[in-house]
Amino acid sequence: MFLERVNQKTGEREWVVAQEDYDMAQELARSRFGDMILDFDRNDKFLEGLKTTIPEKKKENGDGLVHVLDIGTGTGLLSLMAAREGADKVTALEVFKPMGDCARHITGCSPWAEKITVISERSTDVSQIGGTAADIIVAEVFDTELIGEGALRTFKEALQRLAKPGCRVVPSSGNVYIVPVESHLLKMFNTIPRINGGEDEHPLGTCSGTASVFDVQLSELKTHEFRELAEPIVAFKFDFENEEKIIYNESFVREAIAHTSGTIDAIMMWWDIDMDGKGETFIDMAPRWKNPKHYAWRDHWMQAVYYLPDKKCVEKAQKFEIICNHDEFSIWFSDVGKDSTRSYCVCGLHSMLSRQTVYHINEMFEDQSFRAEVDRLSSGLNVVTVGEGSFVGLLAAKTAKTVTIIEPNERFRDIFHKYVLYYNMKNVHIVEKVTHLIEKPDIVIAEPFYMSAMNPWNHLRFLYDVEILKMLHGDDLKVEPHLGTLKAIPECFEDLHKIAADVNTVNGFDLSYFDRISTKARAATDAIVDEQSLWEYAGTVKGEPVELLTFPVDGRILSRKCVGKMDNMQSSNGIPIWMEWQFGDLTLSTGLLSTSESRKPCWNKGYKQGVYFPITNLQNESSINLNALFDKSSGDITFQFKKFDVQSGN
Repeated sequence: MFLERVNQKTGEREWVVAQEDYDMAQELARSRFGDMILDFDRNDKFLEGLKTTIPEKKKENGDGLVHVLDIGTGTGLLSLMAAREGADKVTALEVFKPMGDCARHITGCSPWAEKITVISERSTDVSQIGGTAADIIVAEVFDTELIGEGALRTFKEALQRLAKPGCRVVPSSGNVYIVPVESHLLKMFNTIPRINGGEDEHPLGTCSGTASVFDVQLSELKTHEFRELAEPIVAFKFDFENEEKIIYNESFVREAIAHTSGTIDAIMMWWDIDMDGKGETFIDMAPRWKNPKHYAWRDHWMQAVYYLPDKKCVEKAQKFEIICNHDEFSIWFSDVGKDSTRSYCVCGLHSMLSRQTVYHINEMFEDQSFRAEVDRLSSGLNVVTVGEGSFVGLLAAKTAKTVTIIEPNERFRDIFHKYVLYYNMKNVHIVEKVTHLIEKPDIVIAEPFYMSAMNPWNHLRFLYDVEILKMLHGDDLKVEPHLGTLKAIPECFEDLHKIAADVNTVNGFDLSYFDRISTKARAATDAIVDEQSLWEYAGTVKGEPVELLTFPVDGRILSRKCVGKMDNMQSSNGIPIWMEWQFGDLTLSTGLLSTSESRKPCWNKGYKQGVYFPITNLQNESSINLNALFDKSSGDITFQFKKFDVQSGN
């Protein structure tokens, strides 16, 4: 078995052979089904759908026998619900074999074992399900876009091949809603970065970005950060019980009336699904500020943001139209009178970078204190910048005598050449490697930023670039930033910790076997530290930041380790981890930016942070030890979390 890894010293993706004893349960643990199982709103409403449809089918069938087909069973929870609510036979399908084995074990140890059969296959590959077709299909095959996991084909083909005529489906239907908004914040996740600001500059030509979904927890968007320009519009209606009405490719022109004037910077999207076919029980994905009474947090589904291919302005009371398109797996939007086919990035930037990184570049260009410090450090000097996909060299060009951008990525070199040409930066040169630099510069500047970095500490690749530069041009070479610090803080998240929480008993069913296999990897020596955009998740910090490791940028790379004590863990459920860099007179944080009087943290939206959720045997500890080890041979940091030993003090 081969596993993909990123070489943290070079940024290259590599394939490594897994050890013979590598357990697929580790992949199961990392896939994190936990928050889905602990979504009690979801569970209760699927249960209500089964409570409605099973008695209905028993009454309808002369012999009273009801066969339920559970597609994508996961732990087997919905199958157990169906069996307990009176189904005579349940066939559960799960294509992910480790999860299928888990469901087989859980259902096999339940009082309803004789009713439930688990098959480890995809529903579209199954030709028959045990002699009798299904009376009811229950399936949780949805994602942020509703249809992105193949829900349309799943339901259509199951109705055609595996179900009886008149088969009921739980859920029976779904609606997709959109709201056009004006929002500078959301716009920053898509707009081509412009060094001097303004709407008319197109350094990479006209490009609307990609039509792909941007999934985001819209509930954490502050209401002052956007303006709704119209009431929610029903973009699509899907009937999951009628195979003839399930169409893979559709376009609709939807009309709205603007209740305020503005520019459509983004389109917010969410959906709901009807669980009983009566319009009485819904799972509703509207964000908290839109649905305060019935809001339920979840991370396995989110809300979404899309962008129109062209700028569109509306006036108050004006009627306007949006074309709503979907294919079998995705959704996109366009303006009436324009090409409704899916738009693709033509500038190269959007196709290479995540939405978050596009935001980061735009934020860097708008940060006047950072730009002023770059100006000061670069003024009149021969500057070299290092990184991968870092735009800081273009900022340095304003006051530097010369700027040499060392950019290993060929596509980024092409992008930077276009910026240099557009802004007439005659003092900027671009080379591929550190070793291509001929003359000694006056200063090396970096953010630092590397596109291949997953966690904030992966930008420590910067140290290796500096090491080579100092070997070639002398130990007295000045470098900014001159110091990096790895930090951590205890936090009590409102909900995010659920992605790693034990599930135990859910809706009366013992699912603890899932905990036993999924926590196996989390209890291993190499603790799982998740990458999360923490600005999307509410919480309260429970202490002050703790310094774990420091990295002087002096050209000498040393392995480093620390034992940091994390207090206040009895009131915390997670430990965010991030890097801070001393850049001239500024502190650049990839994580915590500030804390309010009520201890609500403000996290950097341009980076993902690391976050560790304590495993079961650490969750009741008041203090735990965080051991961090930086290995210079790999360029990576590994973490260990242990109970604090009161007697030894560590």
